[in-house]
Amino acid sequence: MKYYLAYGSNLNKRQMARRCPDAVPVGTVTISNYELVFRGVATIEPKMGASVQCAVWKISPEDERSLDRYEGYPRLYVKQDFWVQVNGKSFRAMAYVMVNNIRPKSPPPTDYLRTIVEGYADFGLDDKPLIEAAAKGGEANE
Repeated sequence: MKYYLAYGSNLNKRQMARRCPDAVPVGTVTISNYELVFRGVATIEPKMGASVQCAVWKISPEDERSLDRYEGYPRLYVKQDFWVQVNGKSFRAMAYVMVNNIRPKSPPPTDYLRTIVEGYADFGLDDKPLIEAAAKGGEANE
């Protein structure tokens, strides 16, 4: 089993139950010095002073293979490890991060955003930063 950090559509418990039947939610964390960005789909990118809310899942090797397919690993996303702390326990967790900003910034499709909003609700996260990031996805590259 390994720990997986979700910040996009894989926050959605209903979706994860279908895609990763062995996955167990562990808790939530905030990743510092990263921001949530939309390039049609969600990714996280380094930005000093920013932060991203994430859910932590415990996943099986079969779940990871399913996530690899869903995330387009390694063409669209690569895996990056982060040290996180949940309930006083520190451990390494893997997140999918878009390859070299391979896509331009663009807003997410409505259904995709709705799935993420549901995931934020599933974990009791504040969706204001999510909505702001989705709106910024429509702006020209900075």
